[in-house]
Amino acid sequence: MFNLISKKAILLLFLSNAYSLTFAQTNSFEEVDAFAANFDKEFVDVPTLAKQLTEPFETELEQSRSIFMWIAHNVRYDCKKYHNPKRHHIEARSREELEEKKEAYREKQIVKAAKYKKGVCEDYSLLFKAICDEADIEAAYIVGNARDFHKPYRTAHDNPHAWNAIKIDGEWHLLDVTWAAGHTNSAVTKFSRKISPGFFMTNSAWFAQNHFPDEPKWQLLDQPLDKKSFPKQPMINFGQGDYPVLDFSKQIIDIKGSGFNKEIRIKLEKQPKYFMLTTRKGKPIKHTRQTEAGYEVFRFSSRGVRDLVVYCGKSQKRMGWLAQYDL
Repeated sequence: MFNLISKKAILLLFLSNAYSLTFAQTNSFEEVDAFAANFDKEFVDVPTLAKQLTEPFETELEQSRSIFMWIAHNVRYDCKKYHNPKRHHIEARSREELEEKKEAYREKQIVKAAKYKKGVCEDYSLLFKAICDEADIEAAYIVGNARDFHKPYRTAHDNPHAWNAIKIDGEWHLLDVTWAAGHTNSAVTKFSRKISPGFFMTNSAWFAQNHFPDEPKWQLLDQPLDKKSFPKQPMINFGQGDYPVLDFSKQIIDIKGSGFNKEIRIKLEKQPKYFMLTTRKGKPIKHTRQTEAGYEVFRFSSRGVRDLVVYCGKSQKRMGWLAQYDL
């Protein structure tokens, strides 16, 4: 089924659709992560917290990682606030007064998120920026829309979200501390803590799979995506740390042969024991899998298949999603 298309052609096609390693995957943060995970001092105020989280480390990279991981380990997603956001009415007699009151309200929300350790994406992202500001680390608060595992093929404008960017050694990098903290169920009624370090300083092309900022410049891409192409991309679970993704097919590859006519390739840093392919509704997809040059190669038939989810894990009962493709 594979001999009708040359291996050279397949390799060239695959490489043209591949991404490079994320910035975070090329750096080791064991010491920083351990510090942030075990930091248990009582909250006093944001300036004090910023000093406590960054003072043990010399570089802005390590300091920003410490801030990121502390928030991820400590702040829980507030499902009740998500469903019942409080409307805050501000009265002012001038634009200047309005901006001052809005800033005061934001600062109040930031303190609440740090003190009571809960919030929604806006709170996570504002808290991250506030701590970075106190530590003299240049950071940006970004708003836009996102798509997720439960509804991966959203349009670009129906799921408001907030995240951040930081400037390290003169270069901007993207991160999402909300998603790094864990995930909710599809109804957003239950939060589960699951630290996902891959959402820290992620490769911009990967990050753009599920984050669509209101300002195109924050895609950090030479050629920003438009709202039509955004939801057509595959989704790779680059945030999870159990099986870090090193490379993957940007799109499903057509192949010729008997039985199977489609292929995807994924390269992982660590090898899971089990893989499974299903549709989004959970229907198993018959396939073959083999390893070529470090890549897991999955070949399957597109007949009757509209979408595909790749799962992997250390046991058949403990598997997480790895990739999603829309046919």
